[in-house]
Amino acid sequence: MSQRLREELLFMAVIVGLMIAALYMSAGYPFNARLMPQVVAIAVLVLLSVEGVLTVRRSRASRASGDAEAGGEHIGDTGNEPVWGAKFRRSAPYMAWLAALYLGIYLIGLMASAAIFTAAFCRLVGKMSWLATLIGTALLMAALFGLTEAFNMRWPVGYFFDPFR
Repeated sequence: MSQRLREELLFMAVIVGLMIAALYMSAGYPFNARLMPQVVAIAVLVLLSVEGVLTVRRSRASRASGDAEAGGEHIGDTGNEPVWGAKFRRSAPYMAWLAALYLGIYLIGLMASAAIFTAAFCRLVGKMSWLATLIGTALLMAALFGLTEAFNMRWPVGYFFDPFR
């Protein structure tokens, strides 16, 4: 088993563990409160199981086709590169984006942060046109507002807008 396959499977196992924990913790919630975490967790578990099978099949197919004899090198494959090397430098900006999203949710709430994050990420990282960025942001906000109404949900309002702080 290659280092890359081991890392991918380990990452999937961590996410599976988190989703199982989410299912377990949400089991005691009232029906309306547990519906969304359970639907998301089950969907993630199904998708991760499919991705796990596909990942193992791709690994076996590449070994069978002779890539293993050539060292298993693929374009963009980092081999046994340590995590704190180029892999971290490539993924650190995305972790910073997520940290900024979580900070925004804490400070100004989920709805405003999701809109700002989506617009900024699509425009700056995705290099999307303004029209595509605005359409994507509007679709996300419509979905969030629709979920709010459909499931009578209250999204986090943030530290600055919390009337009970």
